Amino acid sequence: MEIATLLNLGCFVLCFLFSQNGKASGNSQLPVATKVWWTSINFKTILEWEPKPSGYAYTVEFFGKKTDVQKSPRCIKIQTTECDLTRFLLNLTDSYTAHVISEPIETVDKTEEYPFTRSDKFTPYKDTKIGQPTFKIEENKAKNNIKLLIETPLSSIRGPNNTFLSIQEIFKKDLEYVTYYRKAASTGKKEAKSKINEIDVPVDRGESYCFTVNIVIPSRTDENQQSQESATHCSHSEKPFYEEYGIGVLVGLILAPVLLLVAIVTCVCCCRRKKSANKEENSPDGVPLKGV
Repeated sequence: MEIATLLNLGCFVLCFLFSQNGKASGNSQLPVATKVWWTSINFKTILEWEPKPSGYAYTVEFFGKKTDVQKSPRCIKIQTTECDLTRFLLNLTDSYTAHVISEPIETVDKTEEYPFTRSDKFTPYKDTKIGQPTFKIEENKAKNNIKLLIETPLSSIRGPNNTFLSIQEIFKKDLEYVTYYRKAASTGKKEAKSKINEIDVPVDRGESYCFTVNIVIPSRTDENQQSQESATHCSHSEKPFYEEYGIGVLVGLILAPVLLLVAIVTCVCCCRRKKSANKEENSPDGVPLKGV
């Protein structure tokens, strides 16, 4: 009795394994995405992968800890290698995972499970890159203080009135501003911080200063805290040019065109001498050719 039971159990296990192997081999004929990654800046979030399909298609599904499994209607049976999920990832603190599923172009059995590649987790609030801030420079009447008025970039997230929210409106108090500044004639940098979008910098009267600004999210990991750096802007100087940048720079600017002119004249003279020497060598008895 025990032997018969064992034989029946063995047959059942073998049948199960064969059925599973048959199902896997059918699915394994479809190539899967070899890479899957998130690209996100200012909450504009796109899922990308490789390679481009040939003879099959991709479907993207995604879910979060607080979000049910969903599919973007624009990312079902597509033959491209990206899917814009911006308008679906609206719970910015949720942690999302995506599956890039390889499917036949023509699906026969809708219950069939197809192979997929899983993405890394993505949390918009922690992982989206922050773009460049912009700023204006205001000087006080005494010319001993400069105020930077900073503006954060717009995000791809819409607010209640259907307008795009700024990065400042999203992060609110979890956001800082940092400026790195120096005298225009110097390379040594200083730093100033602020929790609001204005930074006051004490300066020497009459000096020109150059500034760059970064947005900082302190709650993030170190490598993802800072935004892209702003463009550099400099304040005006009341000092004469030679006094601000030094006599050496002024002399260099004067001499540079003079030296360039001397080099051009020298080059022209050398070319003429060489041409004249070639004519003498080609003329009979070394006598210059007439009419040339």
